[in-house]
Amino acid sequence: MAKSVKPLSDVELKRAKSKDKQYKLYDGGGLFLIVRPNGKKVFKVRYKVDGKDTEKTLGEYPTLTLGEARKKVLELKKLLSDGVNPNLEIKKNDNFTFDELALKFFEFKSIDLSEDYIKKQKSRYNYFVKPMLGGMVAEDITKKDIIDTINNIPNANTRSTKKTDLRETKRIVLLLISSIFKYSNSNDLLKNNAYLTIDPKVLVPKRSDNHFKSITNETEFKKLYKMLYDYVGDVSTKYALLFLVHTALRSHNVRFLKWDNIDFEKRIIEFSKDEMKAREVFRLPLTETTYEILQEVKKYNSGYKYVFSSVLSKNKMLSENTLGYALKRMGITEHTPHGFRSSFSTICYENHKLHGFSSEVIEAQLAHSVGSKVKLAYLRSDFLQERRELLKWWDEWLMH
Repeated sequence: MAKSVKPLSDVELKRAKSKDKQYKLYDGGGLFLIVRPNGKKVFKVRYKVDGKDTEKTLGEYPTLTLGEARKKVLELKKLLSDGVNPNLEIKKNDNFTFDELALKFFEFKSIDLSEDYIKKQKSRYNYFVKPMLGGMVAEDITKKDIIDTINNIPNANTRSTKKTDLRETKRIVLLLISSIFKYSNSNDLLKNNAYLTIDPKVLVPKRSDNHFKSITNETEFKKLYKMLYDYVGDVSTKYALLFLVHTALRSHNVRFLKWDNIDFEKRIIEFSKDEMKAREVFRLPLTETTYEILQEVKKYNSGYKYVFSSVLSKNKMLSENTLGYALKRMGITEHTPHGFRSSFSTICYENHKLHGFSSEVIEAQLAHSVGSKVKLAYLRSDFLQERRELLKWWDEWLMH
């Protein structure tokens, strides 16, 4: 016999605290609540269709109450008893506007991502997408409509006086539009695939106002990397430059990196909010390559405070100009230490189809603000595992 389950109460749901790993609270009848490490609480129901176990997300607690969740379970069971497959309940609607699809998309994403991140994405949608595509019937949107939307971004009223990187804005907005289309297609809400015929590299222009000199040509950048790898100068300088390349950190964070920041067992470096430009905690995942770089440096500098200590005094970090001077001594004049970030960004974006990671993951690795103000230790929106895999791809790209 199946083990009986004591029904949940609102008091239990309210008191349920997040843990290191997600866990489930069962209500009976297939209904259960998932409590995620980031504090989100999501109702799901398990049922059988054609003899196979299936799960369906019902909504987030407390927006969806316990009573409402139970009602949805009863409605689902009614469909099953009538011989209707709940998985096919959602039908394509040729009259959905893009606004309606965007609303469904944001509701779906809000279950797993932070409120701040969803708010930022909605703001981008309202400023850049809604005026052009929002009221259109989604099935009628053409490739030209999407291109016109992206090209109109310089004219959009963002109510901001802050100078932004137009190229990155266009890329992020194009990815947002594509994500809404993909979500809608996956849920059989429409079959319009206009976005698939757009090549982001052709639509989004190259950066025209790069303040920091950087080499973004893939062939030339690999030549630069080989020169760094063969560098015969100071050990700290060589490995600091290689660490810059492999992580895309700001040179300040590399120069001030302390051994105390590193958890070799978990293979993570954690920078406090006071150490970061964005004033948010940042976790850097270590790949096999960056782990080996640190192990090599450890042979020389393990007894000192800073990982990459100064050649003049082991108790001090590398000076601000050391890395730049090293590049110039190698005859590299078209690239600066900060330029490694631009190179990483450009090459990762242009090779999106090879590594498959979104702009959010790339921007997160650059420590650009994409998350929330809640604790990042267990927050999914800092994309820790995705960034680890992206950096593995980056290591392989550099060395082949």
